Formats: sequence, structure tokens, C-alpha cells
Amino acid sequence: MKKCSFTEARFLLSTLDEIPPFYDKDKKVLPEVALVGRSNVGKSSLINHLLHRKKLAKVSAKPGKTQTINYFNVDNQLIIVDLPGYGYAARSQDMQLLWSASIDNYFQKRSSLSMIVLLLDSRREPTKEDQAVVEWAQHHKKPLLLIFTKSDTLGERERKINLEKALHLLPVEHTLSYSVKDPRSRQNLITTINKLLHGLAQ
Repeated sequence: MKKCSFTEARFLLSTLDEIPPFYDKDKKVLPEVALVGRSNVGKSSLINHLLHRKKLAKVSAKPGKTQTINYFNVDNQLIIVDLPGYGYAARSQDMQLLWSASIDNYFQKRSSLSMIVLLLDSRREPTKEDQAVVEWAQHHKKPLLLIFTKSDTLGERERKINLEKALHLLPVEHTLSYSVKDPRSRQNLITTINKLLHGLAQ
């Protein structure tokens, strides 16, 4: 695949049901980059910033806003997949189980899944769910990028200490710090996504 410039993006659909893969104009399956993380980790804000669309992904001050799997087409070259946030205790147990089953089902059965982006709040320690995502990706040899969000809320020393603690629990090769206030964050993420996807293709 060609390198994706992230110039155009559009929302495709929201669902918890299984759906067929998406195809390009040449009827080739589009690779999917799945974003996953704890509720209120800043996933929707990052998606809007990355795709240059302020309201493409719904942002809320209340955790757990993403209740379905959301699919976004980027440049007709790849699909960004927004998975429901986990770990939000205020949701009913039935809803939490449904989300967990939906995420598990997506990971296990989605043949077009080409890369996983795990978001972690720079201020918090990794959860058991975060560790499970890393272990799954490594077991199935899926490219994994760990992004530390809200990095602008910490000083450099505290950010470094938290990053080292997180990487002790989550031994991930590829990491980035991301802040929607830093324009360099977007380009760094675009470059890294392209690098990992092309590495996979090779």
C-alpha cells in the first residue's frame, strides 16, 4: 500500500455486529488500525486531531461515550477503528460484558486488522486490560504502538518516571507521547503508522 497522508477522512458506520471488510477501488481489502484504551483516555480527541476533523469522533467529558465500534475511512487507503473504552465502572455490568465481548470478537475474527494502537493516560498506571491487549498483540504478532496521551499535563521529570513505570509493565517496542496541543504529535503519529504498516507489508 502507498503511504497514507491522512488528508481526507469520513465516518463509515457504528456497530457492535460483525461486518465484512472494507475494500478499495481495486477490490483489495483495506488495512485496519484499531485504537483501544481505557475510558476517558482521550481516544476521541486524538482521532479528531489525527484526522483533522473537530467533531468526527464524539468527545465527551463523561467517560464511556464510545459505545459501539466506529469505522473511519482515511484517504481510501486504510480504516481507523475506534473501539469502545474499557474500565468505566459507572456502566452496567451487562454493558461492560458486551463491550468486552465485542472487542475480543473484533480482535479474534477481524482478518483485516493490521495494527493496534493502545492509548494510555500518562498520569495513570497500566490496567490489566492494557496488559491483556499487549499480550494479545505480541502473541498474534500484530504491530503495536503504545501512545501516552495527555502528556502536556505533566512536567518532563514526572512524565519520564511514569513512562518508565508503564514500560516495565508493558514491554512495547514502539511508543509515542501525544498531545493535541502539540502539532508535531500528529505528524509523528502519521509517520509511525505508515512505518509500521509498511513494515508489515514487507
